[in-house]
Amino acid sequence: MRIHPLFTYNGLSAESFVALNKETMPDWERFVWQFIREWISEEDAIDIQTSGSTGQPTSWRAQKKAMEASAAMTANFFRCHSGSTALLTLPASYIAGKMMLVRAMTQGWSLTSIMPSSHPLSEVSQPFDFAAFTPMQLSGLTEEQLMLLSQFGAVIVGGAAVSDVLRERLASHGDNIFETYGMAETLSHIAVRKLTRENMPFETLEGVQLSVDSEQRLQISAPHLLSEIVQTQDVVQLLTPSSFYYKGRYDRMINSGGVKLFAEAIEKKLESIMDRPYHISSLPDDVLGRRLVLYIECESPMDEGLLKEQMGGLLERYEVPKEIIVVQKLERTSSGKIKQIRN
Repeated sequence: MRIHPLFTYNGLSAESFVALNKETMPDWERFVWQFIREWISEEDAIDIQTSGSTGQPTSWRAQKKAMEASAAMTANFFRCHSGSTALLTLPASYIAGKMMLVRAMTQGWSLTSIMPSSHPLSEVSQPFDFAAFTPMQLSGLTEEQLMLLSQFGAVIVGGAAVSDVLRERLASHGDNIFETYGMAETLSHIAVRKLTRENMPFETLEGVQLSVDSEQRLQISAPHLLSEIVQTQDVVQLLTPSSFYYKGRYDRMINSGGVKLFAEAIEKKLESIMDRPYHISSLPDDVLGRRLVLYIECESPMDEGLLKEQMGGLLERYEVPKEIIVVQKLERTSSGKIKQIRN
């Protein structure tokens, strides 16, 4: 596949980098080496795998032309063309990291790659034109690092929900950070909004068209998806064919006594009072059909009465969990996300 002549990876051309002995590289960089090798091979597709946070991980063959087109959409939107500098802090074993490499290789970016960690900016001393992070990576930034981040050209955040606390911290340090909407099946994001404007809808990148099915689940059509329609499990409020508000996962929607509740929305409301990992799910109920349940990861006794009182002040009446279940450990995916509990 084509690589732009201006592309560099940590100062090396693609050919120079893949000529290195991967056995001398750290594990995280071997994934980068392997992906670049796959990209320049004669194969027209690459294996992509989902994170498995909403079920069993799945994999499929993604067309390189589709990945290249997706990369061009992002570059055009953020005006990051040949000669731009970019920072890779995400693992190349997942779609987000792979697409950062594709953008850099096809658009001619000078890419600086560092070991993926929860504190990536501790290794960075200068701003970049473009960078991508997860919310977890930005949650522990010092004030000095926040000031540095504000000097970046464009920063995208995705892979998990952004907490209100993090949103407020980032909002006070500039308006260059964008929250993204997308998934592995769409080859990275297809819509964005300024992180500081949570009350604003997501807006699609150029060429992306949206619709919904009878359950208000989002359907995506985009040129880089080769005219295929991606049927998502995300329930949205569709405003126009190019803008929407995200409500929650259809497979995490809980019908309790005829009231449709979105687990993600409830979890977000509980952020301010929870100091340990938690997860909203449901259990069968003879009266309600499904009753709302809160799972909490905790190894020691906790004051459930106080927690219920606090939840009552944050949640609507129907949103308050009927039961609190304390577990020693919540199951997680290989990328660190809490797996859905299904009963």
